This record gives sequence, C-alpha cells and structure tokens, in this order.
Amino acid sequence: MKIQKILVPVDFSQRSEEALKIAAQIARKTGAEIILLHLIDLPSNEVGMFHNGVPTGPAAIILMETARDNFEKLLEKDYLEGLRVEDFVDFNKPFEGISEYAEEKNVDLIVMGSHGVTGLDSFFVGSNTEKVVRTSRIPVLVIKKPVENFDLKKVIFASSFKEECHRCFAQLIRFIEIYQPDVKLLRVNTITNFLATHESENIIEDFLQKHKDTGFDLNFEKVVYDDYSVQQGIFNYADKIDADLIALATHGRQGLMHFLQDSIAEDVVNKAERNILTFRIEKKK
Repeated sequence: MKIQKILVPVDFSQRSEEALKIAAQIARKTGAEIILLHLIDLPSNEVGMFHNGVPTGPAAIILMETARDNFEKLLEKDYLEGLRVEDFVDFNKPFEGISEYAEEKNVDLIVMGSHGVTGLDSFFVGSNTEKVVRTSRIPVLVIKKPVENFDLKKVIFASSFKEECHRCFAQLIRFIEIYQPDVKLLRVNTITNFLATHESENIIEDFLQKHKDTGFDLNFEKVVYDDYSVQQGIFNYADKIDADLIALATHGRQGLMHFLQDSIAEDVVNKAERNILTFRIEKKK
C-alpha cells in the first residue's frame, strides 16, 4: 500500500479540517498528493438544468460558489504549504460519491473525520463515515481523536485471523512501515466464540507465519482478550494500552445483510473514541 494519493472529503467543518491536518502529516512522510473533495447533495426539486452533467439551477450555483470560497481559505492554511493539493467540488450523495471518486482517481487512502452515531439512530441511519467504510474498497482512516502529531506508537490489529484477513493485514504492514509502531495482534474471546488462550495464540501465529517473507519485522505481540462482545473487547483493550490506532477489516455488507449479520468494523467506527483504519475484505471470486 504505497501511498501516492490521499483523498480527504471536506464539508469545511472542524472535524473535516482535523482529518485534513493528519492527511497533510501523512503526505509529508510519504510524498503523497492530497485530493480534497466537497460533495453537494441537492434535493431533486432544487436541481435546475444540467450543463455537461453539472446542475445549473440557482441553488447549485450558490452552493458551488460558496464551496470555491471555502476552498480558497482552506488552501491558504500553513499545514498545507509545500504539499501537492488538488480540490474538487461535485454533486453527489456523500457516502456514495466518496467511494466512487476514490476509485476513479486511483486513491490509495481515504482520510475523513467522523461524529459517529449511537443508539437507535445508529441502527436505522449510521453516519456517512460508517457508510463509506462499508462501501469503500480503499482503506479508510477515520479520525475520531484529533492529535497534533500523528506519530503512531501503539497499533492494534483486531481480527479473527481467518484466511480472508490476509490481504488486509498485508495492507496494514505497508501502511505502518512509515511509523514502525508497537503492534498488538488482538483476538477477542467471547462466550459465543470462545477458544483457549493457547488455541487463539496458535491461530495468530499461523496467520503471522504466512507473512514472514514480507521483509518487515513481524515481532508483534499476540493478545487474547476476554470480553462480552468483540466490540467491547476492542474498546477495553485499546483503553488499557492507550492505543494510537485500531486497525480492522470490514466485510462491506450492504442492504438487508448489513442488518442481519454482525458488522463489527462499522460499529467500532461509530462508537470508538480512537482513530480507526479499516480495510475491505474482498469476496472470493
């Protein structure tokens, strides 16, 4: 996962600027280009005539001009000085447009802020960030806890360590190469999915052995943690070691399957108070 292009969706809120600041730090370490994207979601009754696929109604024109003014102010920020930055305004639904744009521009990483949604609203709606995590085939770094210096020292990779997770782990290794953090490989034991500690450790070790030829120092600590749910175990262990980042994979389930099956990654993204890096598990063809 060599990072050459970083997509940062912006709505000009404090949350999105906090994400941009961290994207800028990553860009300085990797030499990557930053692509800023502002999406305008107009109700159909507010859309006027189209010219080259772009709405030309009064509301569209006003919102486009406002976005351009906001971009001019954003691009003057000191933390972007010397970096390669492109900015785009488009008309699309936020969570759909972000994933589509990332693939169109061959982006390597999406960095975005999140307010998160809890309780009943989370079940029925979910945050736009959670929806991007679910649909994106590109790794998503979700900034939940702004930091002045994004220097990863403690990273958790929470996983079932099944065969389907190998690609995600390989992507994580290539991302953390630039930071050389202390990595914890976490398997959460629950009542419904319980294994003895030595069995869990053997599963993690077998998983790790398949990456021994990567050239990266894989002297990672194997951690087995007991809790009432996988999500709670991730939160509690992250609090215990004060982790800088939680990395995990998502199946990207959508529609009815999203509600009927466990959706751990999306739930963690919504409820965690720490920064999250997610990777999409690709279905076998």
